[in-house]
Amino acid sequence: MTFFVIGVDGGGSKTAAVVLDAAGQVLGRGWSAASNYHLVGEKGVEEALAQAMQEAARAAGVALPQASAVTWALAGAGRPADAERLRRLQARMLPGVPGEVVHDAAAALRGGVGRREGVVVIAGTGAMVYGENAAGDTARAGGWGHLLDDGSGYAIGLRACQALARAADGSDLPTRLETGILAALNLPSPEHLIAWLYAPERQVADIAALASVVLEAAESGDLAATDVLLQAADALAAGVDAVARRLQFSGETSLPVVLSGGLLEGSAFYRALVSQAIHTRVPFARPQEPRLDAAVGAGLLALALAGRSLPSFADEPRPRPAGPWASEQRNVLTHDLDVRSTLEVVGLMHLEDRRAVAAVRPRLPAIAAAVDAIAARMRKGGRLIYVGAGTSGRLGVLDASECPPTFNTAPGQVVGVIAGGARALTEAVEEAEDRPEDGEQALRDLDVGPLDSVVGIAASGRTPYVVGALTEAHRRGALTVALICNLPAPLASLADHVLAPLVGPEVITGSTRLKAGTVQKLVLNMLSTAVMVRLGKTYGNLMVDVQQQNVKLQERARRIVAEACGIGESEAAEVLARCDNDVKVAIVSTLLRCSPDTARERLKQSGGSVRKAVAERA
Repeated sequence: MTFFVIGVDGGGSKTAAVVLDAAGQVLGRGWSAASNYHLVGEKGVEEALAQAMQEAARAAGVALPQASAVTWALAGAGRPADAERLRRLQARMLPGVPGEVVHDAAAALRGGVGRREGVVVIAGTGAMVYGENAAGDTARAGGWGHLLDDGSGYAIGLRACQALARAADGSDLPTRLETGILAALNLPSPEHLIAWLYAPERQVADIAALASVVLEAAESGDLAATDVLLQAADALAAGVDAVARRLQFSGETSLPVVLSGGLLEGSAFYRALVSQAIHTRVPFARPQEPRLDAAVGAGLLALALAGRSLPSFADEPRPRPAGPWASEQRNVLTHDLDVRSTLEVVGLMHLEDRRAVAAVRPRLPAIAAAVDAIAARMRKGGRLIYVGAGTSGRLGVLDASECPPTFNTAPGQVVGVIAGGARALTEAVEEAEDRPEDGEQALRDLDVGPLDSVVGIAASGRTPYVVGALTEAHRRGALTVALICNLPAPLASLADHVLAPLVGPEVITGSTRLKAGTVQKLVLNMLSTAVMVRLGKTYGNLMVDVQQQNVKLQERARRIVAEACGIGESEAAEVLARCDNDVKVAIVSTLLRCSPDTARERLKQSGGSVRKAVAERA
């Protein structure tokens, strides 16, 4: 009897089956419709699997009941109860044949990488990310079904319909998606989309099929379509990041990430967007196309089930590439920027800026931890010192200069240091950033000590001036924080707290005044503002330590007292006059109905916090 095994890869739009011989060679293939249990039910699964396996068996010239093993790798089989139900179906259809039911991602990983160690991204009708490490641990992200998963054909198609609706309403920019979708569905106007979308017979695959319209529109420069694809690509990249962290891939060697599924394998454009997004979120990742398809991967799992071992065809682990870091790489969206329309140029910048803002979100816990550490030192008299060069340095100086008028910080309490000195604020002094010894000297000149907090700002994470400054700060026992946009980076190894919003390639290659500058400004806003909130510089969201150096700020002070105390602005002006124009004293005096001197004493006892001073009203 001829030895053979059966492998099946089943998803939300199609099912593929293969027959493999003992050496792993394909003897026959077969195809059929969708076999995702949650979409077509058990009867639909049975019909699809029977058709695909019978077609593969006929092509191979074998009889299915004589198989030595069978592996079904099916979307929707990731949960134990579902897998067990499908395994019982498998036993009925192929009685006596050793078998297993696994999720389709396991087969895609085995076929795509050549071993069961790495990560696979599947994006077709549905989407999920799956990984295994050398210890056999597994992790997944996505695979929650078409209503919850992102990065899939269904999610892309649905977002495209939403973009069409907004454009038709006039609440968003016009988009070629309207013409493309209406033509694809043979609909006369946008209003007819409602009946099509909500029709009882509408299938998930119908909506997922609209992804091809989105891909075509995005490749022709449509901003709405590009936005849809970028959201999908970033969602898949976030899944890879989550899986890589849960499996504790260290990044010492590059991580193979297989890009599988109809969307990724069928569109070079979407594959490039997803690859770039993954490399931005997980710098040591190595996105790649599958070595073998998922059906063959399922067959290889069946060979292992039958006790046959095959030599791995996987590449040996490679050292992490030492090429240009992400912010110096070319953005795949803007290779042809100079021939785009002006609207497309500014539109692409807007889309990338929005991605930059989103890159801050994963770093919020790290930012919060840095804020608490800085505030703890500043309560004891320490300083907050920003150090940077070029754009990064200017942003640090800007944030420091805005703290006195906003929060009434004492002179020298928040300091901005820039390579090249004051001249570098208005002129390019690019060579100044190359001297680490100047950064060290700047920290010595400030006599930095253990109560101080030094924030090194550098998009690349490796600016010599900032490296020198943070090295000196660390040597002196100061708290060190690295605000960077690339990993790995030398500054990360010097810092107690690493704040690394990873924004990836810029619209203009290497121009880190763009996305990197945007996120640096956002994080600096968070650092200084949250620290001052922790130090009692606000009451609720009121700026109670504001300096009143001009008419605008004097009017603001009156409004703050009025808002905090529930009184009119004229009464607030009278209270301020009695309290020497001290906003905090005016608020405490009014709320506690006490004298200004008593209010000052309460504030002194509360460490300057209005909230604590009025906590127990007299």
